[in-house]
Amino acid sequence: MRLAATPLLLACLLASTAACAKDASDYSAQELVEALTQRLSKSLLAGPTRDAPANTTAIVVLEGKALPLAAKLQSTPGMRLLSKEQLVAEQRANFLIISQLGQQGPDMLVDYETPNNASFGTLRIQQKDGKLVFKAEDTYRSSSGARATYARLYGGQACRNGSEMAYRFNYADSYARSGECPVERFPKSDSAFEW
Repeated sequence: MRLAATPLLLACLLASTAACAKDASDYSAQELVEALTQRLSKSLLAGPTRDAPANTTAIVVLEGKALPLAAKLQSTPGMRLLSKEQLVAEQRANFLIISQLGQQGPDMLVDYETPNNASFGTLRIQQKDGKLVFKAEDTYRSSSGARATYARLYGGQACRNGSEMAYRFNYADSYARSGECPVERFPKSDSAFEW
């Protein structure tokens, strides 16, 4: 009996973690983040406005308790991992911030924010029938929260024509279709009157 189980065990060990996973907590950080970017791909791959060019890869930024994950994550064709400094230098407006990824029993919880669609909160990741399933644990939509994130990242920075942030910043302005900056610098305040 013991020898009959050996080929199955060996096959499982040689297969990917995902194929043998029983719980979401059995998946690697790379697999979880890639699955999350696929789950949020509609908003992450869209341009910041209808007139801006669409993205070809999801942009991921780690903050807070998620920063140690950087050593476990690699960019892939569908996902680019950027530092906060790289994000600001590229003036990206459409991205995913992960601030925490942790285990709760067999599940994983991820704290996230996608300011381009004013969404943030906590998602529960569970494994069901061999697939990762995302359930809203605490999710919210807040345009003031998105403005606060943009002000925190870009406040006082020079606006660059044609960047995602130029399109995002002047969305309601007459310059929106061209991606031209209506002002020299992004506002430091998160006021709705300035953003």
